[in-house]
Amino acid sequence: MTFIIFSFYLRKNVIMKKFFMFLFFVGATSFAQLNFYEGYIITDKEDTIKGEIKVNPKKELSLFAKIMFKDQQGITKTYKPNKINGFGYFNKENKKWHYFISVHESEPQFYKIILQHPVTIYEYQFEDMKVGGDFYTSKQYYIKHNNDYIRLKSNKLKKQLSEYIDNPDVLTEIDKMEEIDIDKLSALLEKYYSKSSS
Repeated sequence: MTFIIFSFYLRKNVIMKKFFMFLFFVGATSFAQLNFYEGYIITDKEDTIKGEIKVNPKKELSLFAKIMFKDQQGITKTYKPNKINGFGYFNKENKKWHYFISVHESEPQFYKIILQHPVTIYEYQFEDMKVGGDFYTSKQYYIKHNNDYIRLKSNKLKKQLSEYIDNPDVLTEIDKMEEIDIDKLSALLEKYYSKSSS
């Protein structure tokens, strides 16, 4: 009986050790991927302050709720969407600027600008839970219409975008999409509208 209890305790102890090692590894990896990138914030008075934004470019989820900003004097401060009008950072890996705006709907949130021509499309990310209990990053897309942010829906995408897109070939391709594929949509719009926007 004593041996069984000891064996159970030992097995439990090993499982706990593995669990804590996993947590440490995940935490260390996430921390290691967080770096300061060249960026700026736009204050509620529309002033632009240059500095650096703390970002993990491979996982931007946290940026939709708050950001950590370091100004040129080295002072670090956390900002939520109700305190600033927006921010941007330069991703050194893909050599591209990423822009976020502050949106005050039911609760203040940051929206990322995904597309700008021929229509501005915004992305919002949040953590959601699957039926089995696992968490995942969910993404929603919006357009601004009459000062309201309208969520794009896959079954209404063609209708929602037809007001901004006048090319029938593009609308036909959009109508074929079973779900919103933002990469495919970006490539499609760039193909047809890059020449007219340059």
